Amino acid sequence: MCVQTDEQNMPGSRREVKNSKEEGINFLWNMQPVEILGKDKVEGVKFLKTKLKKTDIRGREVPTIIKGSEKIIKADKFILAFGFRPNPSNWFSKHKIKTDEIGRVIIDGGSKFNFQTHNPKVFSGGDMVRGLIW
Repeated sequence: MCVQTDEQNMPGSRREVKNSKEEGINFLWNMQPVEILGKDKVEGVKFLKTKLKKTDIRGREVPTIIKGSEKIIKADKFILAFGFRPNPSNWFSKHKIKTDEIGRVIIDGGSKFNFQTHNPKVFSGGDMVRGLIW
């Protein structure tokens, strides 16, 4: 799992991080994905390293990209999961991923698999589909 911040500044739940580590999830701290590589299928992901700077009006450290820090990791699958609010990416429309008026991903109810979008190669879930639930 790639996280833009370090572990101490991660906006998620400490319990979820602990549980994830116990289940075998490896974390890549201070890394941001910038490109999915491959022609007809996912073959890798290009990352850039980040560092934290105090630029937030609340004094929070905000990740900024370190130029020239490119790293490529081979992969055959990619799961995009950012934040707690739907925030559709520019490439959604290019890949036929439909969203509603507030940016939630619309799941194709007639698809073969649960959580499959209108693009049969892309799945979505969590806050991107249902929105934030507290």
